[in-house]
Amino acid sequence: MTVPFFGGAFRRPSPHRAKPEWGPPPHTRPQGQLRTSACRPSTPRRLLASGAAQVLLALLAVLLLPEVGEAQAWIRDPGHTYAQLSYRLIRADKLYSPSGDVVDIRPYRQHALGFYGEVGVVDRWLMVNLSGDLLRRQVLVDQGATTGLGDFRVGVWSGLLEAPFRLALGVEVGLPTGDPTPDAGSNDPAVQTVADVLPTGDGEVDVHVRLAAGHGFGYRRTQQYVTGDVGYWVRTTPRDAPASIGGDAADIRDQISFRLETGWKIDRPGFDRFWLVTRVAGILIVQDRGADGASVARFAGLGDGVEYVSFGLELAAHLGAGVNLSFGMDGAFYAQNVPAAPQWKLGLSWER
Repeated sequence: MTVPFFGGAFRRPSPHRAKPEWGPPPHTRPQGQLRTSACRPSTPRRLLASGAAQVLLALLAVLLLPEVGEAQAWIRDPGHTYAQLSYRLIRADKLYSPSGDVVDIRPYRQHALGFYGEVGVVDRWLMVNLSGDLLRRQVLVDQGATTGLGDFRVGVWSGLLEAPFRLALGVEVGLPTGDPTPDAGSNDPAVQTVADVLPTGDGEVDVHVRLAAGHGFGYRRTQQYVTGDVGYWVRTTPRDAPASIGGDAADIRDQISFRLETGWKIDRPGFDRFWLVTRVAGILIVQDRGADGASVARFAGLGDGVEYVSFGLELAAHLGAGVNLSFGMDGAFYAQNVPAAPQWKLGLSWER
C-alpha cells in the first residue's frame, strides 16, 4: 500500500516534463523457500473453537492483501533503473471481519522483505517493472508460522501524454510464485489447518490494467507533485484450495483499485533532501455473491473478499549517490478481511 522516483535534485517541471527527479519510494502491494514454504508450528493447545475458526479462516484474505503498485505516470528514460528493498511489519490482535466489523483474533504477525524494480526501455513508450516478496513470514502466536517466497508481479508501462500532465497505461501480471498450500510437516489436522491459513501466495494468475496520471509543480519555496491511478484487477481460479478450509476452488472476484498521492518538500538547502508524502488508496470488490456465496468463496479460494480504503503517511530522504531511505505507515479506515492494525514500512532504494 506508490509512485514517483528518487535520485538527484528536484527541478521545477516544464510543461513538457513535469517529473520530480526524485520522490517517495514505490510501495509494491501494493505478494518458498522457493516453491514450498516451511511451516514450523508450535504445539497447538487447542486449535480453535467454531467462532475463532471463522476469524482464523478470514486471515486467508488478509495474508493475500493485494498491494496497489506504483502510479507509473512518469516513464523512465531508456537504460535508467530504480530498485528498492523494503521491510514491512504488521502486528495485529484484531481483524476487520467479512462484514467490516472489528473482531478479536489470536495475535498475528507479518514480516515481509519486498523488492521493486523498474527499467526504461524505449523513450516514453516502454518501461518494465518487477515486484514481489523475496521473503514472507506469517505467525499466529502460540499456533504456528509459515515462511516462504511470496507472489511476484511483472508489468509493462507506456506513456500516453507528456503535457499538460503525465498519463500512462500499464498492464501487470501476477505470478503464483508463492505457496497457497504450505505443508505443515505433520499428520495432525489441527497443525495443518494453521499452515493452510498462513499461505505465502494466492495460487492464481491475475491481470491488473491501470491508468495513471501525474503532475509536478513548484510554488514559491516548495515543490509538489500529485499522482493517481485507477485500475481493474482480473482475478482467476487458484490452482489449489486446501481441503481443511474449503475444498472446491472458485474464481477470486475481480476488484477495482484506486490511489491518490501527493508529495511536498521545502526547496531550501538542507530541507530539499526530504519529501513528505500522503496518500489514500483502496481496493473494492466488483461483484457481490451475497452472504452465502461470500462464505463459500472464502473457503474455496484464497484472497477473495478483501476490500479496504487506507490512508498513508511517509517521509523519504535523499542520502546521495542515488540512494534514498524512507519510513512510512498505512492503515485502513474501512476494510473487510484485513488486519485492524497499521502496516509499517522501511525502504532503501537506489537509482541511476
